[in-house]
Amino acid sequence: MDKETELRLGIKSMLSQYNHYFTRAPHTRYWLVVVDNHFEDCYSFFIYMQRFKEKLIKSYEIACFNHSKEDYRNYMTALQQHTHLSVYFRDTHRLIHPDKVIKVDLFHGHNHK
Repeated sequence: MDKETELRLGIKSMLSQYNHYFTRAPHTRYWLVVVDNHFEDCYSFFIYMQRFKEKLIKSYEIACFNHSKEDYRNYMTALQQHTHLSVYFRDTHRLIHPDKVIKVDLFHGHNHK
């Protein structure tokens, strides 16, 4: 498969995944996160969602592709034409540590005292 066809199919798959997870559920906040992953030498695109008044944040990977600036521009352009959600960028050179560790969440099986 040539590079252009692979790129087109990758973008189509990403937009399909985006449409699957972006359900426009009421009282839910959605946003996108792009991770420049230096450990695996790739870019990853995620859709995040959080229900109103809940602490739990869900994330789903919608695309992952090789570390190429040209591919990144093509994926990003297609995504920005498809949606107007906020996009946040993360880089694995500057890892983020969460504010606090969730110790009690019986719904998901966390019960560390």
